[in-house]
Amino acid sequence: MKNYLRLHLEVDDEELPDTILNVYLQDAFERTLALDNRWPRNEATWPVSKVVGSYTATLPPEVNIPSIISVLADGTRRLAYLSDENLEDMFYNGVPTASGTPTYWSVWQGQMLFMPNPGLDVAFDATVRGYRQPVWTDAASAIPDIDARLHPALAYYAMSLTYAAQEDEVLEAVYMARWDRDCRAMMHAILDAPRHRPLVLNGGSIPGGVSSYVIVPPA
Repeated sequence: MKNYLRLHLEVDDEELPDTILNVYLQDAFERTLALDNRWPRNEATWPVSKVVGSYTATLPPEVNIPSIISVLADGTRRLAYLSDENLEDMFYNGVPTASGTPTYWSVWQGQMLFMPNPGLDVAFDATVRGYRQPVWTDAASAIPDIDARLHPALAYYAMSLTYAAQEDEVLEAVYMARWDRDCRAMMHAILDAPRHRPLVLNGGSIPGGVSSYVIVPPA
């Protein structure tokens, strides 16, 4: 990608050194991934455990917390999300004293709290399903940790920043528009849900569970 950028811009590694180009590409990488938290490439599942002597479970550092999809108690029963302040209002004041079978989960400082809490002397296992944090590396041989269909868009973004450094506002805008156009076109292809799926009427969080849905099979 760096070779392509320099060839396209007709510069060499002295005119556009890696120390600058790496920053441009990292900015492109992070801005592109920031368009959505739920990229299929980053789907992951993690086991988490609240151990005896602790009220909370430590999440793996690669978990992208805003993109957590579900938390299953013992791998079978789905818990509902509540913000930490709502858990405080409902269950405890500084110390999670309410004990029982967990129904809700929350996260604070990378720690997952279950409420009602199983208790300080009880272990509790859960399964977290969501999306991992993408990993950036500026190594020369590294392939960007992003869907390959977005690689050209990263290059366009870096080209735009290069022209911005040269104070060429026209070409800066041209290549930034290309980045935006390509990202949005590829997002449809990458993020679209499967087409062949049942139609769920009045979907949402229903106390009766899945059996309460009215499902119309596809024709």
